[in-house]
Amino acid sequence: MSNEIIVVKQLPVIEQQLAQIKQQVAERVETVTSLVVTEDTVKEVKKARAELSAEFKSWEEKRKEVKKAVLTPYENFEEVYNDCISNSYKTADKLLKQRIDDVENELKAKKAAEVQSYFEEYLASKGIDFVSYAQAGLNITLSASLKSLKEQAAAFIDRIEADLKLIDTFTDIKAEILVEYKKSLNVSAAITGVKARAKAIEQEQARQEAEAEKRAAEAQRVEAIKAAIPEAPTAVEAPAEVQQEEPKLTLRFTVKATRSKLRELKKFLDEGGYTYE
Repeated sequence: MSNEIIVVKQLPVIEQQLAQIKQQVAERVETVTSLVVTEDTVKEVKKARAELSAEFKSWEEKRKEVKKAVLTPYENFEEVYNDCISNSYKTADKLLKQRIDDVENELKAKKAAEVQSYFEEYLASKGIDFVSYAQAGLNITLSASLKSLKEQAAAFIDRIEADLKLIDTFTDIKAEILVEYKKSLNVSAAITGVKARAKAIEQEQARQEAEAEKRAAEAQRVEAIKAAIPEAPTAVEAPAEVQQEEPKLTLRFTVKATRSKLRELKKFLDEGGYTYE
């Protein structure tokens, strides 16, 4: 099929003498832009600017007319070309592409089904029941051979099996590691995460036990202080004529406690009417 049926008979001819007036335009622009703008001349400069804009607009209108005159024949030709040639070729190409895609997709689907069947059989033979075919992330393409795809599937399952054997060695935290491993299939991250959590729990328990011991020791010191201070005997009211003042005794002891506890003791002594040095 010859494409000589489309021939350009005559190129567009545009008659122009723009080069002849280039110098005139440059001089005109230079004259206007050299004007000094002051409070007295601003109106004159505005007028000159408006004249320049009008001149340029006139030139732009002429340019657009030329462009339309040049493009209109081509646009008419392109419309006829699309109707007679382009649309037919594009429709045929789209139809053939769809048919090819349908066949290739079917071939890939058959290949994927065969690989998945192999994957599931091999997985069952290893006794692994928490991994899916999708997690293997196999890229099924027309160029990939069944052998290579099955090898990739087997390698994925073998890695899972090796990871499980490693997890079995952590007898004390095996269950925890396995729970984390099933989420990501990353044995290193699972082991590291569980160990880090166990260490954090151990440290928190130690901290809480230390706090409890500290509180118990403080409570014992407070009780010891209270026991060292004799209780005031119950006052027996005597007849006014025979009532005598109770003699004051002195008790010396040393108290060891935190600043806050010593303040509590001082408050207790002050409120109880005790005299101390």
